[in-house]
Amino acid sequence: MNRLLFLLYLIFNIFIGDALFAQELYEIWGTVTDENNQPLQGATVFISGSQKITATGVTGHFAFAELQPGNYLISTRMLGYNSPSIDVTLRNKSLRLLIKLQAKSMILDEVYIRGDKNRERYMSIFSDQFLGKSADMEECFIVNPEIISLTGKEPDLHNLTLKAEADDLIVIENRILGYRIKYLLRAFEYSSKNSITSYDGETTFEEIEGTKEQKRTWEENRLKAYEGSLMHFLRSVYSNTLLEEGFIANQMVKSSNIFDRRAYMIPTPVKLSKFVARLDSSFVSYKFNALNIIYKPKKAARLQKQLPEQVEIDLKILKDKMPNDIGFPPVDPEGKSSQLLLYLNEALIDQRGSVYTGYKTFLIRGYWSKKRLADQLPFEYRPSEVRIQ
Repeated sequence: MNRLLFLLYLIFNIFIGDALFAQELYEIWGTVTDENNQPLQGATVFISGSQKITATGVTGHFAFAELQPGNYLISTRMLGYNSPSIDVTLRNKSLRLLIKLQAKSMILDEVYIRGDKNRERYMSIFSDQFLGKSADMEECFIVNPEIISLTGKEPDLHNLTLKAEADDLIVIENRILGYRIKYLLRAFEYSSKNSITSYDGETTFEEIEGTKEQKRTWEENRLKAYEGSLMHFLRSVYSNTLLEEGFIANQMVKSSNIFDRRAYMIPTPVKLSKFVARLDSSFVSYKFNALNIIYKPKKAARLQKQLPEQVEIDLKILKDKMPNDIGFPPVDPEGKSSQLLLYLNEALIDQRGSVYTGYKTFLIRGYWSKKRLADQLPFEYRPSEVRIQ
């Protein structure tokens, strides 16, 4: 009898616990119309960075259900019209949107850049900078390169400025991670002189059909792409689990020597409680100046166990050994860490790792800055319990 009562008590508590921690889900729905408020059928509507994509019906209606509270970027694409994106925030209720598209003036381009003699070389550079140099071009490639217009200015052999535009959604087949990606390109520019690439746009993901063996490989590759990524870091910030998730973040400082342009870092990891404030159940506010971040799970685990007094002792020993005027080690001499600089007053982050203020909130250098489209995962991605060692 006692055993039966215990089992009933256990089941009851599990049920109540699940009910308490289950999060309310909401819907984003609405209508797409033209300038005259006439519904548009066949418009593509998607949530950027996710696997949620749909097409409007006869009434111009669209809907996305089962959405957690957070920030969402709703993008719309239809041939012959502009492609607006709308930032929305779900907190405690569903949202209805009216998306009005404006017809684009159809002007024939006089420059037939797709037939340019440099196109093959330009496309190779574009693919490297857009998808990532680490991507295997046989496993991750652009399906419809013919829609991309490339314009290059090359005053000399070592000074190329390359710009790109696209007539439609760029389709990328990523057989490394098992996704078909559609990308709405808004801007792309690459400068070989400064080795700087900047691009802007929205993505949507679709899982590729595969065998059990392929899916197992994709799951392993997705986990490798996720661990140590910016998405992983931002989710760790939201949940206040940086060290637990393997991240070590150190505050960056400058030398008082005006001739020393290097950045240094305070050796003791930052305490998130000093930088993060929970706004509500949906967002945290993250305020900092500049951080050096590296993903080292084993070292992070050791730091978790280290007593605060020992950290202070180690810090004093390290400062005494450093030759520079502030006694701190320089940032990332091996180039394996990332530097995150905050452009705005704060970054608002939700549980998916989405930034309400947009990724332009940050200036990213180092390891993360080298990551491109071939390394991206949708917000729906959640790592399995078994981690790759």
